[in-house]
Amino acid sequence: MVMGYVTFKSSATLKRQLLSFFIGSVVILSLTTSIITAWQTSRNVRLETIENGLQIVRNFSDQAILALLTGSEENAQEAVNRTLGFESINGVAVFKPNGELLISSTKSPNSQFYLDVTKLTGEPQLIDEYEDHWVFSAPVIFVDEQFDPETLDPDEETVEEQLIGHVLVDYDKHSLREIQQSIFVNNIVIGGVITVVLAFLMSWGVNRLTLPLSALSQTMETARDSGNYTKADVNGASEIRQMAAVYNQMMTHLEKQKSQLEMHRATLESEVEIRTQELRVARDTALTANRHKSEFLANISHELRTPLQAIIGYTDLVKEDLELECMDAQAEDLAKAIRSANTLLGLINNILDLAKIEAGRMDLYLKPVDMEFLINDTLETVQPMAAANNNQLLIDKGNLNSTLVVDRQKLMQIFLNLLSNACKFTKNGKVTFEIRNDKNFLYVSVTDTGVGIPKDKLNYIFEEFTQVDGSQTRKFEGTGLGMAITKNFCDMMRAKIEVESQEGEGTRFSIKLPLQPEQETRRVDLSSA
Repeated sequence: MVMGYVTFKSSATLKRQLLSFFIGSVVILSLTTSIITAWQTSRNVRLETIENGLQIVRNFSDQAILALLTGSEENAQEAVNRTLGFESINGVAVFKPNGELLISSTKSPNSQFYLDVTKLTGEPQLIDEYEDHWVFSAPVIFVDEQFDPETLDPDEETVEEQLIGHVLVDYDKHSLREIQQSIFVNNIVIGGVITVVLAFLMSWGVNRLTLPLSALSQTMETARDSGNYTKADVNGASEIRQMAAVYNQMMTHLEKQKSQLEMHRATLESEVEIRTQELRVARDTALTANRHKSEFLANISHELRTPLQAIIGYTDLVKEDLELECMDAQAEDLAKAIRSANTLLGLINNILDLAKIEAGRMDLYLKPVDMEFLINDTLETVQPMAAANNNQLLIDKGNLNSTLVVDRQKLMQIFLNLLSNACKFTKNGKVTFEIRNDKNFLYVSVTDTGVGIPKDKLNYIFEEFTQVDGSQTRKFEGTGLGMAITKNFCDMMRAKIEVESQEGEGTRFSIKLPLQPEQETRRVDLSSA
């Protein structure tokens, strides 16, 4: 059978709770017992007092026979005086059978008697009860014994009872009240004394029982506050001794565990120090290698770009000569070669920019720029890309100042990267370019209705050499450097770039660029940003 226990939380100690419970129980028990005993005793005293009043009125009835037979008050006076001699009797009266008062006497001049014959019976009785007194009544019976004088046989004797009147006795309750009050007071006092004695005994007993538990609790608090593994004394009741023994075992186990942990920690710290040193060396090596790589890329990209520009220039001259000689087919072939060379040059420029950024050699040039010319140059470059995929290119300039202090080359590169990506990943849709500014910021957004970006890929689009579709059979070409360069340029200009996208519905890039109040040229070290 599963037993349920009622639990509660209290800030009071176990000793105080036990004392409160036991003393409260004793007080309630003593008070209840005293009240019940006093009530029962008072009830018995009341019944005995009523019986005493009935006995007095019965005796008074026997003593009033002669007075009623003779109809003489003088004969009744002795019985009246004798009855009034009782302390609790306030008054007496004798009535004739017809209810006429023969004699009455009271200790109080205001007391009066009257006989209600409807309440009378043939026995002594309590006929009325008031707040401060009782009224008892008894019939006065005259017994007439007669026998035959000729036979003188007692067995033939005849007895006749004759009602010759009634007597009344007024019995005062004052003595009863005093007795009852005394009973209640005595019982309460006795109960209080018993309660005090029991409370003292219980306090002594509870203190003796809980002292080992308090000592165990104090030991636990000391161990908690000091951090030492203090052992407890094993004494007291069996349960407390068991608790102390288990606590000591726990302290021994914890102390052993602490020693083992300290040993393991020392070993771990030594291993961590070794690994940290190895990682530090590896990091320094990687940083050095990365710096050398960036410097190499910057140098090699520059060396590649110079001859490539010469190739593009000479090829363009040959193309113009062929066009003058109406050799259109050969001129078209050279045009394709020039476009491929320009694509390669753009790739090299991207690698060069990225290498400069990583090497910390990228400068930021801030000067007043005609925003209208900048936007027109950007749109002229992007328009063929939009037309290639049958996209509609929209622009919303909003509240845009004609001149702003920005880095023209890097800002245009950001615009081109965002717009070219939007045109590349959108077919038969819309690409919207929004730009506006206020006193402190330039706000730019590029929104397309293209393929969108999966949510699990949004965190990777600004990484170098990364595309959403990185497979060898991917549909869209590109090196994955455009968004990385855009992010680095934004960081250089302290701009904030955000992306929102829903796969299959489109993408929105937003840029918030702080505006510079005056022309400034500075170099930004992204490695410390």
